[in-house]
This record gives sequence, structure tokens and C-alpha cells, in this order.
Amino acid sequence: MICSMTVLESIRRECVRAARGPVPLGIGGALMGSASGGDYRIRHWHSIPCRYQRGPSFLLTKDEVGGLKDFLAHLPSLKSVGEDVLIGWFVSHPFLGAELRDDEISLHQRFFRSSDLFLLVEVHPDGAIEVGVHRGARAMQPVWRVVPSHAPREHRRIPETPSVIVPQSEPSGLTVTEEPRENPEPERRQPAPKKPLLLLLAALALVLFAFLWMNRDRTPPPMVLPPPPQPVPTLSLRVQRQQGALLIRWNPVEPTLALAQQVVLRITDGPSVIEHPLSEAMVRQGSFVHKSDAPALEVELRASLPDGRSVAEKVIYGR
Repeated sequence: MICSMTVLESIRRECVRAARGPVPLGIGGALMGSASGGDYRIRHWHSIPCRYQRGPSFLLTKDEVGGLKDFLAHLPSLKSVGEDVLIGWFVSHPFLGAELRDDEISLHQRFFRSSDLFLLVEVHPDGAIEVGVHRGARAMQPVWRVVPSHAPREHRRIPETPSVIVPQSEPSGLTVTEEPRENPEPERRQPAPKKPLLLLLAALALVLFAFLWMNRDRTPPPMVLPPPPQPVPTLSLRVQRQQGALLIRWNPVEPTLALAQQVVLRITDGPSVIEHPLSEAMVRQGSFVHKSDAPALEVELRASLPDGRSVAEKVIYGR
């Protein structure tokens, strides 16, 4: 897989920007380029529209899924794409422990070919991302870590540019190409300052000193800063189908859960309603397995805060 530093940094920057908003969001994008003989060359990408009506994750509604086919078919006609074709897509998860969701696998099987790329992007708090390369639901190679240009020097291979840190235990399958740079113009020596310039600087220094001396007793009024905006809590509740069970996951590092006096997981499975009080260890674990073969159920995670408020998030699975 061949991808330029410019394209990699563009994907990393947009994924991190979405994950650091008031509500951490996941994004999706279509990859444009060429594929020949098992080699994939990514040249551009375009964001896939999502109104986040199903939560902060990249989950499309029925109307958005219906319009995705026309959106993907229209991409090759854009002037910025040229002769490039659709070779896959990516989706980002704004938290650690990213795994493929059933909705994402279904979306890939419905709108993409089995040979197309599927990149799973996991956003880290330090601004780095980890990219897992898949074909459908099958991983092709180890995870790649892309760090920003301001990361410490020991974590970068190419100075002052985004880098890809490759695991040493596996052979490399990703080629990162750096954009060509134009030859810099030869440095021109500036002439030494003349005496009139020194006199002018000395005069300006005297004027500044006189101004400060005349206004030494005037103190500016204290600046009143507005209160910082309160962050919007997001539990990132989601449900995944497993063999004979459903995996319920949430964001274990959400500060609201750490402050809560009580956290209850409520599951409506057909006519049955089951409530599971979660301990601190279970909350930090971030997942719960519910054994059921039901095609649809309703899951609600509710946290009771010391000030009497409560924060809740509900997911309806299978409808």
C-alpha cells in the first residue's frame, strides 16, 4: 500500500479534530487512487457525510445509507480526482480499543468490493493514530502508528514530517512516500546596518521609555475571564453481535462515570427487563456480555451523579 505523507497527515488531522470536539466523533472517508497487481496507491480521500443522528460514532441512518451509493458513484467525476477510482474507505473510532462493528462490516460488504481496502483508524489522546488495514473483516497486516510532526524526535523517522512507526516483528507492507520539495533559493546576505538605523532604534527606545515612565501609575482594570465551557458527557454506548451473545461496550475513560455514585446497565430483551448495577471495576472494564439470541433489544446506561443529576445514553439494536 503506497500513500504519501500529505494524505496520511490529512487523514490523521481530520480524525483527531473530530475526536477532540465537545463530543468525540468518529468519521468516515472514501479512498481514491489506483490498484494493480495487489498494489494499492492512495492519492486522495473524501469525507462521507454523516449527521450523527444515531450517536457520536460513524453510524449512518437509513436515508444516509440510501444516498451513499450515489455519493460514491459521483466521486470519479470530481476534477480533483482525475482518473483515480474508488479503492476502499476508512472509519475512525475516537477512543482506544477500536474493533470492527457489525454496521461497518455490513456497509463494506454492501457498497465495496471484497478486494477493496478497509482502514480502521484508532485515535490516541496524544494526537497519534493507529491504522489497521483490512479487506472486509479480515486484517491484512499489523497495525501502523502515525504520529504528528510535533511528536518527540525519538518517535519519528523523518524529521519535521508525520511518520509511520512499523512493528519490527512483521515485514513492512506500507510504503510512505514524501512529497517532492522544490530546491530552496540560495541565501542572500543582508547588508550590515548603517549608523542612521542605529540612531533611529535608539530614538524609538527613548520614546518607549518615556511613555512607560509617564504611565507607570496607571494600572489596567483586572480582566474578567468567562467561565470555561462545561464538556458534554458522552458514554459512546454501542452493541456488537457475537456468537450466542451481545457485547455491550462504552467509553471507560468518560469523567462522568468516574464521578458517578451509581452506574446501572438496563437491558430490555423482549418482555424481560434486566438491570445490572456496575461496580467501579466493571465500569473501568468498559464492556459487558449479555447472552441472548434475540434479534433486537434495547440497552440503556445511566450514571447517577452526587449533585442529583443523571447522565444516560440509550441504544436500540437490531431495529
